[in-house]
Amino acid sequence: MRILKQEIYFPIIVGIHLIFWAIDLWFYKGSFIEVHSDTLFFGELTNESWFSIHRIIGEIFSSWVVTVFAFNFLMATRAHWVERLFGGLDKMYLIHRRSGVIAVILLIAHFLFVPRDLTEFTPGKPLGFYALVLILIGVIISAAPFFKKKLPYNKWINFHKLMGVFYIMGIMHGGMVNSLIKELPITRVYVFGMAFVGISAWFYKAFLFRFFNKKLQYEVVKVEDQTSGVTDIYLKASSDKLKYLAGQFAFFTFPNICKKEQHPFTISSHPYDELLRITVKGLGDYTSNMGSVLKPGDNAFIEGPYGHFSSAYVKEKEQVWIAGGIGITPFLSLMKDVHTKSIHLFWSVKNENEATHKEEILKIISDLPNIKLTIWSSENSGYLTENDLGLENIFSNKAFLICGPEKLKSSMTKSLKNKGVSSEDIYDEEFMFR
Repeated sequence: MRILKQEIYFPIIVGIHLIFWAIDLWFYKGSFIEVHSDTLFFGELTNESWFSIHRIIGEIFSSWVVTVFAFNFLMATRAHWVERLFGGLDKMYLIHRRSGVIAVILLIAHFLFVPRDLTEFTPGKPLGFYALVLILIGVIISAAPFFKKKLPYNKWINFHKLMGVFYIMGIMHGGMVNSLIKELPITRVYVFGMAFVGISAWFYKAFLFRFFNKKLQYEVVKVEDQTSGVTDIYLKASSDKLKYLAGQFAFFTFPNICKKEQHPFTISSHPYDELLRITVKGLGDYTSNMGSVLKPGDNAFIEGPYGHFSSAYVKEKEQVWIAGGIGITPFLSLMKDVHTKSIHLFWSVKNENEATHKEEILKIISDLPNIKLTIWSSENSGYLTENDLGLENIFSNKAFLICGPEKLKSSMTKSLKNKGVSSEDIYDEEFMFR
């Protein structure tokens, strides 16, 4: 199945709308009239026909907003069929974040362009303005780096859930005011259909998700502190075990740290291992205390698995694995899979002291002659580039798996594409989920 990447997703959203609007407007024979309306920047409109560029553009913007938010709420359900469509939950959440910002821009454009009826007052008018302000505040708090750093995750996610309420206010606004959308059969069905999808998805995620998504109970067995702030946490299943693929991640809840807060962690153990392991680096308030707070016997609840950063989704080619720092985590699991092609793992760290699992990797690959390890010290050799991969400009017919900080991932991806590597042969894992 073709993955719906953002390069495809956004043009589809735009294209479908324009097609529906074009068909409806072409055949429209109605008598919608701007009896007495005004616009923010273009003055008053009196007894103008429906063919008003302000009306059409303003309502096209609003229909885009309805659809983009509807898909965002659908993505938030973490439904596996939606994840498959976008090629992994991490990729889906990246589109989710960006489309939220785009939706706000479109919402502001709608407010600037669409004429406001002056003939009568309806509750929909102030409701639309309040929805605009609240959605704008919500997206700023959800997407702005300042708030994402300052707000604890549990408070951030609780406020983020209110976006559904603001969305419903916007839909109610659309139903209470006169609009051209109500006159156009195809566009009307599509827009209000998407509104129903969005509201249903939000309601499911806010109120029903916990009943239909079973969390598996685990128990912490062992906590091992590594160097450089890295901690290995080993867990055993209390009943049913999590069924996952090497390289996937899951959402973990540790009640001893926070009863309601979930965090995504890549699973560094292999599915055939007796214990499940996650390897965590202290990068924030939650992760920096895990090694000292968690103790053997503590409960854990796991939801998943998610992600497509797995050999099950990678084409059968020679592979180059590129890990940056704690980005080694999925590869600790992946290297235990059965491989028929050669693999070269490059692990970029500040210095070799940060290569916390070097001995473990060497032990695993000692019996796997087709896997080669190169530990790259940026202190001694500078930043890892595509020229350091030892491929002698032969980049074709290879698959590249990249996991690490955004700077490494983006620069390496750009360089590989410049070398002629197809985007379909580059697999990466996103670190940030909010």
